Amino acid sequence: MDIKALLKRIEGGDRSAFTSVVEHFHRPLFGYLGRMGPHQGPVEEIAQETFLRAWSRFGDYDPTRAEFSTWLFTIARNLALHELARASGKHEVATAEALPDIAGDGIQPPDALSQAQRRRRVQIALRGLPVADRSALALVYFRELDLASIARIEGCSIGAIKVRLHRAKQRLRQLLEEHDE
Repeated sequence: MDIKALLKRIEGGDRSAFTSVVEHFHRPLFGYLGRMGPHQGPVEEIAQETFLRAWSRFGDYDPTRAEFSTWLFTIARNLALHELARASGKHEVATAEALPDIAGDGIQPPDALSQAQRRRRVQIALRGLPVADRSALALVYFRELDLASIARIEGCSIGAIKVRLHRAKQRLRQLLEEHDE
């Protein structure tokens, strides 16, 4: 999919082109937001609001400053941070029981069960990290963005992202080890 061609069509007022953009970024955006920490309901709301803001503020997008994906994920990050701050005021605590059942029916083959348990373990450990660290990890490992794009999304230097990623990986490893004990 040629995102630049779609963006040109959007500039011309083609709403169907924006639908294609939403379809293209829907999964990556949900994956990123899911790793940021909000529960499923807020993730869906944040994703929807991200696309609504991108549509309504499309005129603010400047392709000379950043890729469209960087701009879109910056909007999503800011909305997610706002939601997490709001939710922390309610003292929400994530537990393994609060995470979704991956199979949907509660019955899984042994390999799928083991994989689901690993995912839950990692999700719980990720929620033990500061939000900024979760965001950086999600962008680099799950969205596979380059460090310069991540730095733009996070609003800091490439050096700061390198340090944040290093510390986040160390802390995540520590949390996983503590969980195993």
